[in-house]
Amino acid sequence: MMSFPSKDTNSQTLFKWPWRRESPLSAQLLIDIPPEIELSDYRRLPSSGSESPSRLLDGEGVKEEPIPDLDIFFERLYEYFCTKGLRCIITKWIIEILNVLFTVCCIGFFFLYVDWNAIGHLKCGVEALESGEKPCDLMAAIKHNPLVPFTFPKMVTVGSMIILVTYGLINFLKFFVQLKSTLNARDFYYNSLKITDLEIQTISWPRIIEKVVLLQKSKKLCVVRDLSEHDIIMRIMRKENYLIGMVNKGIISFPIRPWLPGAGPTVKSHVHDRRNHVILPKALEWTLNWCIFQSMFDSKFCVRKDFLASPAALKKRLVFVGIAMLILSPCLVIFPLVYLILRHAEEIYNHPSTASSRRWSNLSRWIFREYNEVDHFFRHRMNNSAVHSLNYLKQFPTPLISIIAKFVSFVSGGLAGALIIMGFLGESILEGHVSSLSAPSVFLLHAFYAPSKISHP
Repeated sequence: MMSFPSKDTNSQTLFKWPWRRESPLSAQLLIDIPPEIELSDYRRLPSSGSESPSRLLDGEGVKEEPIPDLDIFFERLYEYFCTKGLRCIITKWIIEILNVLFTVCCIGFFFLYVDWNAIGHLKCGVEALESGEKPCDLMAAIKHNPLVPFTFPKMVTVGSMIILVTYGLINFLKFFVQLKSTLNARDFYYNSLKITDLEIQTISWPRIIEKVVLLQKSKKLCVVRDLSEHDIIMRIMRKENYLIGMVNKGIISFPIRPWLPGAGPTVKSHVHDRRNHVILPKALEWTLNWCIFQSMFDSKFCVRKDFLASPAALKKRLVFVGIAMLILSPCLVIFPLVYLILRHAEEIYNHPSTASSRRWSNLSRWIFREYNEVDHFFRHRMNNSAVHSLNYLKQFPTPLISIIAKFVSFVSGGLAGALIIMGFLGESILEGHVSSLSAPSVFLLHAFYAPSKISHP
């Protein structure tokens, strides 16, 4: 079983690796290595007890190539396990590309091609027959020149489509860039661990780590020292551990108002002894990943010395990304909005109360996460703790929100009930009076019913 160190563990002790027993000659050679350099890409050395050169008597058998970078290799190994095989990886890649294309088409069609003003004046069905007009033609509500005139909202829409297409193109090329390492991970599962794609769908992650540790004892994946389960997990979780430490130490804190959405716990600032609030929205997490975690490690997965010695370069990088995100912020708003509608529209339509249900915020996820806790274990722990978290939050009621929610539920529920009663008394009442509001009675009923369910205490 893998053990997870507590959060108050000194970060320096996490990266001290226990040396395995070496011969006096190899031990003396390793003493001269600087302590800050991690030996993650050393090739396999011949055994010190062997009198003949390595592989001299092996013949022309299949030669196993050494693993040049164990950190990247273990990351691919874990990603392959989470995705459950090569077929699932390819299928997921195709589905992601199709999702991006579908989202781009939806944004372009509904925001550029559809004339919503023309749709409001169309008369269809019984209304068209009573007025003596021709049946409505939906093609009349389609714009033939959607970019004329090219207004600011259209520019924002086109910008969001360009960003989405760029994102899809990057994912498309990323698959081919990582294809070789993915195939290497597949070969390692098949040939070394003897685990097929069918077995990987049911096998547990601790069992895979156990097989890797046993393989280390026979084939020496790392020639400098033996690898334990804890060592492998630490290599996979390096970037996440840094972010968890930044959140726990209150480094990502800003002087913001406590009523702002996403404001977390307060920490003491070193400037004027004031209290700052920890905040970590998804956009800030992406920025930290681009500016820090993607450029702070070298080929040996150690922190680069020039990265620590040049804070001005990091400051310029953060300012540049911040300005770019500020300029692109109108375009970045459209994609989450459309994605939210496409993903949750059916759920909200059938179960409106889910719109007001509680969920884990991005900051609470990283506060709740432990060091060296891999992603699928963490998601499993979050799902199991959801019910207990809701019961805990119920101990701290919000009377102001409850009063407003009861009022909204009372008004919307009363109007929806009035429409239902009028429907039972006679349809002519709805056709003569309610339809004069230029809205169908069914639409009004849903419009009143949804707020009643969402605001239900």
